[in-house]
Amino acid sequence: MESERKERRIQFVCGTCASTLVTRDAWAEWDVAEQEWVLGAAYDYTFCHACERETRLVEVELTS
Repeated sequence: MESERKERRIQFVCGTCASTLVTRDAWAEWDVAEQEWVLGAAYDYTFCHACERETRLVEVELTS
């Protein structure tokens, strides 16, 4: 019998305006074997493109 398991799904939003138009500073490195960019690190700096300023991200659980 296959067990049904719901994975928790989340969305990050701006802590000021609740917009989903947010980005986070990061760097990637080229993986020669895979021939694609691989995320190397994600940094603390976050930006809201709706507010047009630095923000803090809020994690919101998606219900659907």
